[in-house]
Amino acid sequence: MRRGAEYVSGLRDGRVVFLHGEPVEDVTTHPGFAPAIGTIASLYDGMANRPDLVVDDERASYSAIWLTPLTPGDLLRRYRAHRYWAEGTFGLMGRTPDHVAALITAFAARPDIFDRGGIGFGERVSAFYRRARANDWHLAAALTPPQIVRSKPAHDQPEPFLYPGIVEERDDGIVVRGAQMIGTSAAIADWIFLSTFALQPGDEDYAISIVVPVATPGLRLYAREPYATERTTRFDSPLSSRFDESDSLVVLRDVFVPWEHVFVHRNPRLINAQFSESGAQILANHQTLIRFGVKMEFAAGLAIELADAHGMSDIPPVQAQLGGDIAAFVAALEALVSAAGTHAVQRGQLLIPSPKFVNAGISLQRRWVVDLMRSLRELAGGGFIAMPSGETFEAVETAEDVGRYYRSATLSAHDRVALLKAMWDLAGSEFAGRQLQFEMFSTSAQHIADRQVFRSFDWETGRAHVRRLLEGG
Repeated sequence: MRRGAEYVSGLRDGRVVFLHGEPVEDVTTHPGFAPAIGTIASLYDGMANRPDLVVDDERASYSAIWLTPLTPGDLLRRYRAHRYWAEGTFGLMGRTPDHVAALITAFAARPDIFDRGGIGFGERVSAFYRRARANDWHLAAALTPPQIVRSKPAHDQPEPFLYPGIVEERDDGIVVRGAQMIGTSAAIADWIFLSTFALQPGDEDYAISIVVPVATPGLRLYAREPYATERTTRFDSPLSSRFDESDSLVVLRDVFVPWEHVFVHRNPRLINAQFSESGAQILANHQTLIRFGVKMEFAAGLAIELADAHGMSDIPPVQAQLGGDIAAFVAALEALVSAAGTHAVQRGQLLIPSPKFVNAGISLQRRWVVDLMRSLRELAGGGFIAMPSGETFEAVETAEDVGRYYRSATLSAHDRVALLKAMWDLAGSEFAGRQLQFEMFSTSAQHIADRQVFRSFDWETGRAHVRRLLEGG
């Protein structure tokens, strides 16, 4: 099993990450990346101490995030592993190592899909899966092309290879040029899985599915502004100081990819099939729902703690707000996740969570998160507006006043402000804005998610009821 120190040392590999126009010398010590790296490292260490989340076979032990689900027991074990990673980040890091691991695990279970592109492609996927599982690698994914001319396909952009595509083929591999978004966690991952969706005829040069080490020559990451800086404190920014997983533009400046790391090659039809037919999309989205459920539980905890602190928990209108706007969402999502596991379906040799319930959860998630954040803002009211900094509680000139006037019915001023700051970091800060945008678009746009619900829903049961009525039944 991988340890945190091994993960951290692996990030000192010469990777090229740009921030503010300058290369980052070492992501493991930079204040914008180090806190999230520390969080992941600690969870790697913790996983090794959870026997229930470690799979032992005849040759090796590995994390349950790489377990191929063949039985209901396997799905339950994966659920617990996803819960572990989500609870360790309060559901705030959407691309912990267990997310892309779900994709690769499903790919490897369906080598026949990749062999449609040529004999040997399926074995490449399986071989990489075995290596990734043995090393417990943290993989990021970059699946969205740059938003340049969105009405035109990849091959009809203003210039060639704005989207990632093959500019050269060699006996030992391909050379890829272009850029891809949104590389969440790419700056703090070991490898990047790069592919795309919905290609059209003529896009053959761009129909690729590859994996590359982050430190590959020619690969650059342009990271957005981090929310943690040298001045960020745990008290004033309790969430963004620890859980900012970073997002990057992934630029490939003629990156060489050996054949063993090429899963799909010039085959637009296989680009979508790798996700849909293999069950990979469902397995990864199941992780998304489990993680989001933990995040909603965390939000509910903040809400009830604040209501208790202000002596409002027994007021009927507040109970109605907490129940209807928060508790109902949390319970409904929990039910969807549970139903997805209970009604699992076979996809090849894989047993995957029910697409009907997973797709419904993904569609509702982006709507519920907006209402949930609004409810937290309404509950906190003006308390968000004038929160003092942590230093105010320590300075001689200010400690007495803030200690007297920021207290609540049950909490000291320090503890009440700490609670409000956690809520603000979740619902109102710049970090919170990114969290909201991530939840709304991290899996797909709303209309795409809704079409997936349409395709996976059982319409025939309703049709049968209608026919029974019309036929006089």
